Amino acid sequence: MPSSNNASAGMGNTLTKSNNVSSAPEVVAIASATGMRSLGDLNGGGYTFSDTAGVALNSYVYTSATDTHTFNLNTIAVANETYSLLSGANFTSPKWRAPLTYADGTPVLIGDAFSFNVRMDNMSVGAARQYAIVLAVVESASSTVIGTLHPSGIYALTTTVGTPGMGVIADNLGAAATVASLVSGSGSTVFSGGTALNTAVKAGGAVAVRSATTVSSNIRADGATWTGAMSTQLALALMVSTNGTVTTTGGQFDVRIKYNVTKLS
Repeated sequence: MPSSNNASAGMGNTLTKSNNVSSAPEVVAIASATGMRSLGDLNGGGYTFSDTAGVALNSYVYTSATDTHTFNLNTIAVANETYSLLSGANFTSPKWRAPLTYADGTPVLIGDAFSFNVRMDNMSVGAARQYAIVLAVVESASSTVIGTLHPSGIYALTTTVGTPGMGVIADNLGAAATVASLVSGSGSTVFSGGTALNTAVKAGGAVAVRSATTVSSNIRADGATWTGAMSTQLALALMVSTNGTVTTTGGQFDVRIKYNVTKLS
């Protein structure tokens, strides 16, 4: 089971541990002056953790002073499509999930038109290769079937040679932008809302990254619809994925992630 050195009081999941002395947050997301929200400590009590395969993640640590998430990842010598959100039909790797809300605590529903915006920086991929850290809006959050989970969001990644980047995920398809010496990146996905079953469309999104001197960007269309009732609350999920059906090299992957959800109607 993964462990971390963040000793948080009142932890809500017993599969992971942490030892950065702080009390558990009352809510998962913490609003900032800019309107972006921190995920906070994934072990802090507001998230439910699952890791069916138990192969990718060695440990997780949250550093509150810099709002940085550290994932200590394992080497995977035998590729398996179920370890990845970017290939195949199932996903069995680590996932932290929580109900998705607007900044005022109002639930985000399938029937809502909204945008999901993500900012990533403080990224360091260390020795890790062929991994992705995915922040996505999902429908059936406990599911391991990608077609039921329906992830739509943004991910940080490290390539086979260690180049960092970000990408857009639409169900099990992705589009990435990479740049050496990445400083920061931003991405956004959009959802149409709806009034009847199978009318709430996931439009896909775009991502842009930069170093001090170089930029890159990419887009990914989605076009699928949420399949639940319009009154169903969506969820936020942070997932550790291999970068396709590939072998990986273990190592440390650091990233700071902020997000917001903006209602469009």
